[in-house]
Amino acid sequence: MQFETLVAISAVLLAFLLYSTHHRTGLPRVGKGGPLGFILMALKSITSFTDLIDEGLNKYGGKAFVLPSMTGSFVLVGPENVDIIKSSDDTAINQPISINENLQTMYTMNSRIQGPHFQAGVARTDVTRAGYDFIPEVLDETRLAMSEAFALNADQKSTSVPLFHTMTHLVARITNRPILGTSLCRNKPFLQDVIQFTETLVVYAQLLLWFPKILRRPLYLLASSTFGGHKEPNRVLIPYLKSLIADREGGLESSASESPEEIANLEPLAMRILSISLRSIHTSSMFGSHAIFHLATLSEAERDDIRQEIIEAESECGYNKAPLSKMRKLDSTLRETGRFYSLASVDGTVVPSGYSIAVQLKPIHFDASVYPEPEKFDCFRFSKLRETEESVKHAFTTVENDFLLFGLGRHVCPGRFFASMVLKIMLSHLLLNYDVTLPDGAKEVPKPMLLSLLVMPNLTGRVIIKPRVGQAAQDLEL
Repeated sequence: MQFETLVAISAVLLAFLLYSTHHRTGLPRVGKGGPLGFILMALKSITSFTDLIDEGLNKYGGKAFVLPSMTGSFVLVGPENVDIIKSSDDTAINQPISINENLQTMYTMNSRIQGPHFQAGVARTDVTRAGYDFIPEVLDETRLAMSEAFALNADQKSTSVPLFHTMTHLVARITNRPILGTSLCRNKPFLQDVIQFTETLVVYAQLLLWFPKILRRPLYLLASSTFGGHKEPNRVLIPYLKSLIADREGGLESSASESPEEIANLEPLAMRILSISLRSIHTSSMFGSHAIFHLATLSEAERDDIRQEIIEAESECGYNKAPLSKMRKLDSTLRETGRFYSLASVDGTVVPSGYSIAVQLKPIHFDASVYPEPEKFDCFRFSKLRETEESVKHAFTTVENDFLLFGLGRHVCPGRFFASMVLKIMLSHLLLNYDVTLPDGAKEVPKPMLLSLLVMPNLTGRVIIKPRVGQAAQDLEL
């Protein structure tokens, strides 16, 4: 029997198993009734999840409905449920459990990761308070990393790079500079292992959810031994942590650590650090790639307009004071990226145990009464609003009921301020020192890739990078 046939039969059997446990909610369901309709929708959801959401919206309006998938059924609720979800606590709607389940952390990381999320507390307090302290390191690494990534041969005036692949490597290196220092953030084998860990974990998790729990651990061990998992970066990370302990008489103090006793066993601490890297690399590389694709479609005059604001912001704030909050046009591009591409599941109402709950984001992020011409990507949508409203209401990191990129409620993304800082520094340096365009003068961004819930930037899409020289090139002096 051919491998493809075996996979197809396995998928159908799994879909039937899901139907037997996920078809009694009392809510309407996308697709035809009965087990065959459920199975067909679950299989279709692998590549057409957003199309199925649109089908449900067109059929049921803003009412709740069920969408079958290969990882279980989603109960999609309307915008009227946002406040209910926002005010809920973990006794009713438990988002950490949902995250652990979606990432299959018991297998892909470590069972200790499933305990209290210490790294979330660190991001919410220590990292946010010390945000400006990281800027010199992030800017220094950005300059060096981009000069290497976009280096030209003697006969070249520009270079064509695969954007998402390049952005993933840049983000991995730059975000790890303040976390792990120069010795590891510039260690190419370690970075490659961290990137592979990040890229494969999400795929592993989705595939593991297709199988009964009894098979998930052996399947992960088999897949990770072939394609890589957390063991590869830990081979470098754990000895590095040991050396830090040896170099400090008082031992290693880490906010990512559960307790001083945890230092004795460095694997859980290493996994917490990898967990932080996972979230930083995965989200920032996607947001940054989407944003750069759209910046590349702007006219040179529009890009110069953004550059001028960056230069003026730095000049007004003075040396060693971050001008990032005044880069409103760049901030607007990032917020519009989140509005246009975000597709995130969040917890919601009372449904049978084992169901995932998601707010229908399209009626929120594409509401014409809130966002005029919602189907149009406008880099300056929010900066124009902030010209008349002196507030942070329309800033990239601001969470509101009509902007759910970072979630909502008590589990709103705690690392969004650090991610915003890194992306603004990277994009600012890129715009000030390079011209970025699409190949052959194209003005349409490459079509995103859809994989179940994920909306990924086009994995093969390229941009043309040309250094700006002479008086045209300027840089931030923070």
